[in-house]
Amino acid sequence: MLNALPGFWQSELSAEKALAVSTEFSQIQVDDSENVYWVELRPHQSGCSFICKWNPETEVVTQLTPDTYSVQSKVHEYGGRAWCLTDDQIFFINAADQQLYSQCLKSPELITQLTNDPDIRFIEPIYDSSRQRIICVAEYHDSEDVENKIVSINLESKCIDVLVQGSDFYAYPVLDSENHQLAYICWNHPEQPWTATQCCVATLDREGDVTAIHNVAGLRSSESVSQPLFVNNQLYLISDRSGWWNIYHWNQLTGELAGSVLAPEDMMSSPWQSGLRHYAVIPSTKEPLVCSIRIKHEGCEIWLDDRKLDLPFSFFSALSCSENFAYCVASSGDTKQGVIRINLKSGKYQVISGCEKPLTINNCSLPEPLSFSSGDVTSYGYLYPPKNVSYQLSHDESAPLIIFLHGGPTAATYPVFNTKIQFWTQRGFAVLDLNYRGSSNYGRQYRFQLKHQWGVIEIEDINVAVHELVKRSDINPEAIFIRGNSSGGLSALNALCELDCFTAGASLYGVTDPLVLNGCTHKFESHYLEWLIGSADKDKGRYRERAPINNADKIDCPVIFFQGEQDKVVLPEQTRHMVNELRLKGVQVEAYYFPDEAHGFKKSENAQTVLNKELEFYQCRLGG
Repeated sequence: MLNALPGFWQSELSAEKALAVSTEFSQIQVDDSENVYWVELRPHQSGCSFICKWNPETEVVTQLTPDTYSVQSKVHEYGGRAWCLTDDQIFFINAADQQLYSQCLKSPELITQLTNDPDIRFIEPIYDSSRQRIICVAEYHDSEDVENKIVSINLESKCIDVLVQGSDFYAYPVLDSENHQLAYICWNHPEQPWTATQCCVATLDREGDVTAIHNVAGLRSSESVSQPLFVNNQLYLISDRSGWWNIYHWNQLTGELAGSVLAPEDMMSSPWQSGLRHYAVIPSTKEPLVCSIRIKHEGCEIWLDDRKLDLPFSFFSALSCSENFAYCVASSGDTKQGVIRINLKSGKYQVISGCEKPLTINNCSLPEPLSFSSGDVTSYGYLYPPKNVSYQLSHDESAPLIIFLHGGPTAATYPVFNTKIQFWTQRGFAVLDLNYRGSSNYGRQYRFQLKHQWGVIEIEDINVAVHELVKRSDINPEAIFIRGNSSGGLSALNALCELDCFTAGASLYGVTDPLVLNGCTHKFESHYLEWLIGSADKDKGRYRERAPINNADKIDCPVIFFQGEQDKVVLPEQTRHMVNELRLKGVQVEAYYFPDEAHGFKKSENAQTVLNKELEFYQCRLGG
């Protein structure tokens, strides 16, 4: 074993390797011959996405869409499912122009552009075989006010016709097996898809026009519904009416929802992207079988009705099923993302693509699920201990701790392999990846505790977590750091303002004044801050109180800032103002500005500089 203070351990996992983003897998579909298709995002190919196919007979993966296309939608800015499969074609949205294309499966070189309107973006295409058309969500950018609609695109004439409009947002269009009914999700401002949505069913006539619309779920404002699915003309969906995102089916005779899979666990992740799938229904001679992903703090599970499948993974997504197999994206604490096939009878799995293990098990820090309670309040997180095959803590040593804060802020972090965390644990740091109150996948009540409380309750949760962790003998109470980017940066800076337990902190393009966000965000998030903080007009005092830029005088510990000069969300002038205020107070500050970056660091060399400078900054405070 080598000797060095924790925080100064040497590692071959350089900043360059830690930031070499891995291939991402999503949007799985399977055909009747058990050929499996998915979308593969490849950072090493300029972040382009391609549709790939796995043949079960040859077990060979081939890329279907050529390098000159990238399968990505920008609807809602966050995108989602950007393709669909038929017997002989695939239809996809191309990233560069956001238009719809078709590709022949037998002759993949035959690609046809179906739409040609630069003011319209498309997402979630589905094939209407009865009328030879595509139905999808369209987002119109031809005026100052962005409009979202459900439209049809005739494959022969290429004409675009509006089927449904009037709501602010639409998602998840699905047809029944006879193409007589169209189900979809819709919602209006100021709601988000994880706060309140509706599921509607539209009746279609022979020509495919909508003759009637029936609301199935979500009339009340306290229900988030998502992921409708027709199986044998039976409509299924996910709703959090019980307090958890569970699976229901709709009784057309009574007009009521009945539980299909009910448990005190979320069965989908927060719907930032449209069209993703977390369950499947398999027709059978008896009752249909429901295959579902259940998200728990300890890790995700896959269940087939009431039987849990024993799988060595901690996170699943993009679920698709045939009669005998389930296909999904899987990962774990020591395994990168990949596509797997699960035999539903035996429970055995097979890796189809990906699922690499970059570090050996004795060189990889595995997440420890923790909860932190104070009174009747509980928050959650994952502790990654320092781990390096060449070093270990001696009996009288303790590790410096870094608090990681996810963005969103209503997103979540999961116990999966992350090279950016391993970069720190390889050097002798412990990392707490915190799911503060408001994070997704701990139920609706936990998620809603952030309503009007952003900038307050996550600080309380950080405080409780730190005080619990410093009681451990392996955590150094004199070396506690906190970091955050974007919305997580606001929480990190507010924690530095309100708490005195930190040795230093880092803000990566952190939000310093939430009022500014009101004027520069897109339609999807244009009312988000009303939910997080309150009305920008009526609650302006609340905005001022929670803006780190107005509380810089409360910070006493060293802070390092990283800021893009082209950032329109966090203005460089605001970061400079905070830096100057702290320097006038005598606080040790470092600030790095990148002329060629906006909100987020896209260039590899800049991202490496950030990580290396942050490491040096912390090491200087450790006194090694």
